[in-house]
Amino acid sequence: MRLLPFTTGIAALCLSAPASAEDAKPCGAGLICASKPETVMAAMEKAELKPKLTKDGDGDPMIESDESSYHFDIYFYGCVDHKNCDSLRFETVFEKAPENTPEFVNKWNSKKRFLQAFVRTDGQLGVAYDVATIGGLNAANFADVLAWWNSQLAELATFFKEELNLPDAKADKPKS
Repeated sequence: MRLLPFTTGIAALCLSAPASAEDAKPCGAGLICASKPETVMAAMEKAELKPKLTKDGDGDPMIESDESSYHFDIYFYGCVDHKNCDSLRFETVFEKAPENTPEFVNKWNSKKRFLQAFVRTDGQLGVAYDVATIGGLNAANFADVLAWWNSQLAELATFFKEELNLPDAKADKPKS
């Protein structure tokens, strides 16, 4: 029976533990790592983005910033006990509107590689940019991440203006 080794191999794969991307190694000198939020804060301060370190609803680190074209948050993902995070998610959310449809965001997503749009169940439109930081990013790489984020937001504003005939598109400010 040739099938037995194949099915045994498949069963072993199915029963194996999931891979963990936890960034348990210390963040190297001069690197920006999700596992060390203060390095992300320092890089953002250097870029004059005036970040504010806080926590998300799960207790993981989160950074808020209003110094770009839009208010945005940076969520820390892949955290174990609220530390050793392995990635960052830049995200901004816009107010609920009838135009916020899957068809509308798919029009954006079909032409864009890095900044992905989505519609929340409450009708708010959001965009996100995910960045893995395992092993750390050097200052030039992280500056490039910030430049991509800002350029994609500028392209999004142009997309909104062209598609919706809007004068300006602004993200919601957090409610205090």
